Amino acid sequence: MASTRIRVRATVILILRVLTNLFAAACIVVLLLSKARDVDGSKITFEDVIAYRYMMASAVIAAAYCLLQLPFAMYYACTEKRLIRGDFLPAFDFYADKGIAFLLATGFGAGVLTTLDLKEFFREFLNRFGTDLKHTHFDNFFNKGYIASGLLAGAFLSMALLSICSSLRNNTTTTTKKGFFFR
Repeated sequence: MASTRIRVRATVILILRVLTNLFAAACIVVLLLSKARDVDGSKITFEDVIAYRYMMASAVIAAAYCLLQLPFAMYYACTEKRLIRGDFLPAFDFYADKGIAFLLATGFGAGVLTTLDLKEFFREFLNRFGTDLKHTHFDNFFNKGYIASGLLAGAFLSMALLSICSSLRNNTTTTTKKGFFFR
């Protein structure tokens, strides 16, 4: 009974780490491919918008963290044992998963709100000159910003679920102790 519970939990953790990594990698690809050219030939990329750079940084950090944790999760799923014995790895998973989840949530929020504000600003600006935003390349650029934000939201949701799993796993290892701070 306990062995199947550990196996299921380890498999869920592995799947959620892979999902987080895939969402973060897809967000990186979408941001790298989002470019727009104006009528005069000036080019805008994700590097020109600070919030998109923050989204890129949070996606890169989350992908790197999940790649770092992937061998440990695979070993735990295959053997049902920890690669590093003791309380260090469960405590590290507990706090690092929460930190990465908050980083992804702030990246998502920054991306969505900045895209919303910039799209509205460009729409009003172009309407003053009698042009619609949908007839420009900027509309596609901002839509890719929404797509990247949605992918970052998927990474956040899978990391948040992973954070819950790591807190449950950490809770089962410390039930006989006084707590993390009182050893």
